[in-house]
Amino acid sequence: MSEKEKNWFSRHKILTGIIVLVAIVAIAGAASGGSDTNSTSNSTGSESNDSGQKTYKFDDRADKQDKDLEIIAGESATVDGVKLTVNKIEKKTSASEFEQAKSGSTYVIADVTLENTNKDTKPYNVFDFRIQTAGGQVLDGAFATVPTPLSSGDLVAGGKVSGQIVFETPIEEGKNQYIIWKPNAFNSDRAIIQVK
Repeated sequence: MSEKEKNWFSRHKILTGIIVLVAIVAIAGAASGGSDTNSTSNSTGSESNDSGQKTYKFDDRADKQDKDLEIIAGESATVDGVKLTVNKIEKKTSASEFEQAKSGSTYVIADVTLENTNKDTKPYNVFDFRIQTAGGQVLDGAFATVPTPLSSGDLVAGGKVSGQIVFETPIEEGKNQYIIWKPNAFNSDRAIIQVK
């Protein structure tokens, strides 16, 4: 470094400090990978159009929010470091031999897998799932007997659990319902799964 360059840095101490700070932040960002904790896979999900406005995969859905990740059965979405895969969704009039849906209602049974993609232990809970009807109701899960119910607990790094979630919803022919998965009450990020 020439004497002239050294003098520039000594004369511009504040600017030199800012340059060093920006360099440190850039290096730290590159080292952390700069990855987002929310993503969809096997899906076009929600995107932005040319004007920068968010576009939605499910146009008919009420209560659209900016951070929603929209998927269908067979696709995955990662929220808060936990990857949700919706293996399949079925509608049935009976959950078991002894449990029948009320007249005008049906059971929606979702088979899901949760996987912790984070290094920290993450909680999971069947009550993180709700369903939005076409009529605008948001309902909690139903207490019904299924072969492998999803329970509640913790997942260590790389941990995985599968199970079924059951909802009893009104029969709404020709209209879509949406399962809402919001694993963190303090975070607005959520996955929205279309039920056809």
